[in-house]
Amino acid sequence: MPYDPSLDKELDKRELTVDGQVYEISLRSYNGGEAKVSISQPSSRFPVKRLTPKVFLAVADAVRTMGFPDAAGPPP
Repeated sequence: MPYDPSLDKELDKRELTVDGQVYEISLRSYNGGEAKVSISQPSSRFPVKRLTPKVFLAVADAVRTMGFPDAAGPPP
């Protein structure tokens, strides 16, 4: 299937602060495909490549409920 930019969607976006550092976490779907997580900082042009364990766990906790209408997360 050829690339169609009209199928690109940002499903959810959160801002997370850990130890004074701000991270923007977004859940995006490109060309109608599977959703992917992007982690960046507001002052940077590129995604974050390395995370400390503390930041990694905070991001994982935030991502767990992303893309769902309520903060409860996926149904059990």
